Amino acid sequence: MIHSMTGFGKAEAKSESQKVTVEIRSLNSKQADISLRLPFDLRSEEIEVRKMVAQSLLRGKIDVFVSVEQLKEEPNVSFDAVLAKEYWQKLQDFAAETGIPMLDNPMKTILGFNGVQKSHEESEEEIEALKNLMTKALGDALDHLREFRVQEGLSLYRVFEENNRAIGELLSQTKPFEDERITEIKQRLEDNLKKYIDHEYDPGRLEQEMIFYIEKLDVNEEKNRLKNHLKYFQETMDLPEPGQGRKLGFIAQEMGREINTLGSKSNHAGLQKIVVKMKDHLEQIKEQVLNVL
Repeated sequence: MIHSMTGFGKAEAKSESQKVTVEIRSLNSKQADISLRLPFDLRSEEIEVRKMVAQSLLRGKIDVFVSVEQLKEEPNVSFDAVLAKEYWQKLQDFAAETGIPMLDNPMKTILGFNGVQKSHEESEEEIEALKNLMTKALGDALDHLREFRVQEGLSLYRVFEENNRAIGELLSQTKPFEDERITEIKQRLEDNLKKYIDHEYDPGRLEQEMIFYIEKLDVNEEKNRLKNHLKYFQETMDLPEPGQGRKLGFIAQEMGREINTLGSKSNHAGLQKIVVKMKDHLEQIKEQVLNVL
């Protein structure tokens, strides 16, 4: 069954202290074009995240957004009160010795001094726990995106099946026009000969030339190849594993070649109208096949 390259997946994983949210968006692309946005604490996992996404989604323009939210109430910074008091005393002494007035907001200045505020450094255990949360959320988000792709793939399948069937039905309608076309060509050649040639001509030679001319306009080979392409397109769509997008694109190109040749050989208004309708259905297939994984 075919899968679409378009999809969206979102998932969360959390512990008592942290929550990781992963969002993934996917659009069509010829290869795996992966863009990541990771928080600082998870930058070291970029290679693993890319590998996991590529193995799961295979192909597409894929954007991955990972965010971390702290759930614990205690602050991530510590305050050295003893050092702050020492700074405060030195500021007061300096002001008294020099006569320079104190700042309007000395606390802000003290907090900016080195060592007064210290950011909480996460332990190896905390970082590992954060990585595990991200892996869990990433896996769930990928599962959701693949489910989205399956649903979109069903819609594409119906579009392809409908247009594929329509081309086959149009192909079956060409036979009456072909027979009529041969009669018209034969009559037109005879009329032109009578009109422009005064002397007698060899009917046998004329018959040979007409057979040669009509054989050049024969479309049976093109019709048979187009039938086979239509069948192959359907069989490829029905393969159990996803990833048929490129192959379907190649088959659609071959279908286009046969339809174009059929049109160039048609030499009949009725056949040309059928060919135009075929091209319309094929164009709808080509537009959508770009979205197939």
